[in-house]
Amino acid sequence: MPPKRVHLRAAALAKCRASASLSKRKGAAKNIAGQTMARMNRNELLLSLIDLSGIGLEIGPGYNPLVPKSSGRHIETVDHAPAAELREKYRNEVNVNLSRIEEVDYVSDGRPLAEIVNKSCHYDYIIASHVIEHTPDLLGFLKDCQTLLKQDGVLVLAVPDKRRCFDVFQSLTSTGMVLQAHLERRTRHTPGHIFDFVAYNGLRDGKAGWNFGEDGPLTFAHDLASACYAFEQATSSTHYTDAHVWRFTPSSFRLILNDLYETDHLGLREQFFSESDSIEFYLSLSQRGTGCPCDRLMLASMTLAEQQEIAIG
Repeated sequence: MPPKRVHLRAAALAKCRASASLSKRKGAAKNIAGQTMARMNRNELLLSLIDLSGIGLEIGPGYNPLVPKSSGRHIETVDHAPAAELREKYRNEVNVNLSRIEEVDYVSDGRPLAEIVNKSCHYDYIIASHVIEHTPDLLGFLKDCQTLLKQDGVLVLAVPDKRRCFDVFQSLTSTGMVLQAHLERRTRHTPGHIFDFVAYNGLRDGKAGWNFGEDGPLTFAHDLASACYAFEQATSSTHYTDAHVWRFTPSSFRLILNDLYETDHLGLREQFFSESDSIEFYLSLSQRGTGCPCDRLMLASMTLAEQQEIAIG
């Protein structure tokens, strides 16, 4: 690439990141006076994005709720199984504290989230940590959250960064893919999705998730025979099979959100964004959000740059 182009792209990326950093500082100042982003841990950051005095809904808290009911907050939960089943599922997991699994208010059963909960314009905030990548209909999920939130309500997301987790070998999700899934009203992942999830599941240095800067060897987690078996099982079964089917870098996800809003498919906009050096990045969305400060071309360019950060090992 000619030096001038390199220089122009670097300047554009720096401008966008500077704008994002400014937004982050403003969000942090609004929520936690005197505490900088750098000094917040993950949970402090996510909690700084919501009004804990309001009514909340946490989706998929499992054994690690961000806002536990034991805190006394006005919080409800949605999960894939009742509490008793969750405790049985994780009973032999040595790193799971079963006492943190609390009673589940709504059990997901394949119906749209808004139909299961059935409380329009009710919540001040919704939290979904490592949930959105599992949803068969990503746009439907976001629209359901919009339905459940008050006009000034906030959706807080923690999203896996494909550069630093087992999605590393997978291709990125596009807006068109999201629209197609919504058009088909998917309630289950396709057998092809299940094949890819198993066939291209990656490890770095034997780990399913890693931090920025780690450059150990990349390997596949499963062999091709396992992927074929998973595909056959998904083809013949009527049951839901879980998988990561949506994969993002920070900028690719922000671009999708921007495009869904600009094409009138979604009323939620970016209100806050933050990267991290770990396996995830963070956003809050709201109908009153101002949107990403970067334009589409800049986000697309940043997506290319982000993928170049993946060390081959």
